[in-house]
Amino acid sequence: MRKLVSLATLSCVLLSVALAQEAAKEPVRSGPPALADRFRAYREAIAKRDLTTLDDIWADDYTFTNPHGAFLNKKQRLENLRSAHTQIEPVATEDQDVRVYGDTAVITGRVTLKGKYSGKEASGHYRSISVWVNQQGRWRLVANQLTPIAKH
Repeated sequence: MRKLVSLATLSCVLLSVALAQEAAKEPVRSGPPALADRFRAYREAIAKRDLTTLDDIWADDYTFTNPHGAFLNKKQRLENLRSAHTQIEPVATEDQDVRVYGDTAVITGRVTLKGKYSGKEASGHYRSISVWVNQQGRWRLVANQLTPIAKH
């Protein structure tokens, strides 16, 4: 009987430790190569105004909050690029952090841009956040936002 109680206690302790380790898992801090490739393709397509590539990368319900606070959907964003109201040249990216949670990834960082968004000057330094979802084996951008970094 004493062995049975000891075995049951040991089993409970081991189960508790295993569950605690599972709950404490950190997200993956570097994304899979396929995500890195899509992110690189996205940055290049924005600079080149490659609408075909962007249409593929942006999910159907994609949304963007630009540095001026305007909230745009995929159709509006594509039209801004088509009409040249948006022309962006990424100059530098810093402090990029990729966190992957299963089929969802969040990429944050700092970016320096030269150009305009929705017809308004937008050159400067920004904090960026992008949310990506792996849909049927393809990483697609579902939302992103650029926030100007205040000058002190």
